[in-house]
Amino acid sequence: MMLRRALVVVAACALLPAVAFAEKNPAIGYRHALMDLVYSNFGPITAMVKGEIPWDDARMAGYGKDLKAVVSLNAMRGWPAGSEGGHSKDEIWTKLDDFQKKMEAFQSEASKLGDLAVAGDREAIKTQFSATGKTCKSCHDAFKEKDEQ
Repeated sequence: MMLRRALVVVAACALLPAVAFAEKNPAIGYRHALMDLVYSNFGPITAMVKGEIPWDDARMAGYGKDLKAVVSLNAMRGWPAGSEGGHSKDEIWTKLDDFQKKMEAFQSEASKLGDLAVAGDREAIKTQFSATGKTCKSCHDAFKEKDEQ
């Protein structure tokens, strides 16, 4: 119950930057907020695995627990027909089945990573981190517009 309450608070805070998108198209706001929450948990896991920040078992467990909660949400609500735009390529809507399979693969791998992060086995976390990252890359390569630099 407490995790759910904390997730609701974090989600509400993450939605604030997406308000401009949400006013025009709520689905775009939803997917931006969802991906912000994923990154807010996967990012620090990445930094610990890569040695960019000190490894902290308690923080790793917290990020893992929250990542698992976030990826349990209905991600596909963010990409209904008519919500083209944002950072999403138009191919999402012409290859929706493929996109959904890639999203489900990410959610499955990220959920496993969350469980391992809570369990604390560093080698298993590193292995699962790699598997999870591959699912991110697979989907981003196919369906996300490149960030402008």
